Parts: sequence; C-alpha cells; structure tokens
Amino acid sequence: MADLFNIMKIHVSADKLRARVLVNPGMPVRTSEDIEATARVYYLVPAIAQHACYGDAGEKFQDCMGDTEVAHLLEHLTVELMIETGLAGDISSGRTRGVSEDPHLFDIELSCPDDALTIGALSSAVFMMQWAFVHPDTPAPDVEGTVAALRSLVLSLRGEDDSAGNGADESADGAEDGAPIDTEAPAAAGEPAEGAVFGGAAAGYQG
Repeated sequence: MADLFNIMKIHVSADKLRARVLVNPGMPVRTSEDIEATARVYYLVPAIAQHACYGDAGEKFQDCMGDTEVAHLLEHLTVELMIETGLAGDISSGRTRGVSEDPHLFDIELSCPDDALTIGALSSAVFMMQWAFVHPDTPAPDVEGTVAALRSLVLSLRGEDDSAGNGADESADGAEDGAPIDTEAPAAAGEPAEGAVFGGAAAGYQG
C-alpha cells in the first residue's frame, strides 16, 4: 500500500524549516475523509488538541481538527513531538499552506531551534501518521519512547550528557541515557522496551 506522505524537499534557514509535502494520490487530503485515523493520532498525542491555532474554526486546534488538511495535522504532531523533548525552546510554532498548482501539495513551516530536532520530529510524525491512516492493524507507535530517543539523539550530536534527563519536560521523565520507555512496565536502562515500535529518526537511534 502507498505511503500517506512523500517529503519532496526540505529547506532549513536560520530559525525555520520548510518542507514541501505531497499527500499521495488515493490518500485522504482532509481529516474529515478518515475521522477514525484522525482520532488515532489524537489518542497517540492528545496535547495537540490544545495547541493555539487561529483559523476560521476557532483558536485551538481541536476546533478544526475534524475537518482540516491532513498536512496540517502532520504539522501539529511534529510541533508536539518537538515540545515533548524539552529541547524546542520557549516558542514552537508551525504553519501549513496549500500549493496552488496541486491540491495534494502542501508547504509546512516549522520552528527550527535545532536542525536535527525538527527534521527528526517531522520524520517521526510522518511514521506515526502512516500507522494511523495506513497500517492501524499493526502495533501503535511508542510516542514516549520516540520522544526519549529523539532527545537522546539531539543531545548526543551536541555532545551533551542526558544521563539525568536534565532539561526534559515531564514527557521525557523515566528515560535513562535516552532509553525508550515501555508504558506498560519499566525497561532496563539502555535497552529498548519490549514491543516498542519506533519510526522516523527514532528508528535509527534508541540510546
């Protein structure tokens, strides 16, 4: 089965990342076309509902989440993964715009406090949405483990030690040396939690 998204190109500037995203033919372009898949994304990361989102429907993302562009949902999921690492800084934001020549093309603009963090979060968000919209019969992604692995990856590239989880928000608590978290039972430090499902940047770095 085809992928939900293709990332056509990425441009990184001093403080922004711009990604051109293709919603592949045959896939839903709006969340209202597959409300069950949209709900799966929400249940993975419910905090997205409270994101500020100043559109026609209201002031929070929950006001438009049931009928917005699937690429817009990808934007908010990416931003939330960045926030949950505790490395995104004080302000994390995004914007999604359609590309006039193709109704399946979208430009997503994201805050970029760190290239690896933003690209890694986008990659992981694509993987999670692929599960929600295309492969819901497979095990759900491990969001907490993904956040912990992404945080550990970024800090390792910076040459910083995260053994005590310094600077992480509550979502990263419980990760030792970037070990993925099993929400059902504690995992041994430095070892992947049994049954954890990783994708995107986290698939290649688990501590």
